[in-house]
Amino acid sequence: MNRRHLHNLCALLGDDLDVERARDEYLASLDADEGLAVLLISDDEILTAATARPPVLRCERCAARLSRKRHRCSRCGLPH
Repeated sequence: MNRRHLHNLCALLGDDLDVERARDEYLASLDADEGLAVLLISDDEILTAATARPPVLRCERCAARLSRKRHRCSRCGLPH
């Protein structure tokens, strides 16, 4: 369960890496027990997980997200 919360917190982090803002926003959607589990995750653990994620591949032509499995952009068809 902790891993799910960590993933969701990382998704809420913006480019500014404001852990407190992301945690407050995420806590608003949880009940008391799950909220306590989120509060037990340290700031360092959240930042480490957020910065360790691999960069998202983007199409050079249209900037769409690229799947690692496909060899063409699904939006414009450019090979990558």
